[in-house]
Amino acid sequence: MVQDFKDHVQLLKEDLVEEITALCGESSLNVVETLYREGLLNSTSTRNYLIRRDFDKALVGKVELIKHIFLDLSDKYDMSVRQVQRIVYDHVRTKCQ
Repeated sequence: MVQDFKDHVQLLKEDLVEEITALCGESSLNVVETLYREGLLNSTSTRNYLIRRDFDKALVGKVELIKHIFLDLSDKYDMSVRQVQRIVYDHVRTKCQ
């Protein structure tokens, strides 16, 4: 269980580094590692952001059924489909209010 959590955090860190590198340039790995080390990045919030980002990319990138997008994301993040749906739909609901 601990190893799974460490692998999951590493995956989140790698994805976040890609996002920050696209925004800020090449030295983003140090920024992300510092933020995690100082406790300024919450793994759950980071994961939720990356799920929403991947969902948006899948909607724009392919003509695919939404249920397949949710299935793919649940596999990628090792979560249930319902959890992924809730993360996406809760964000959409709060964004539209």
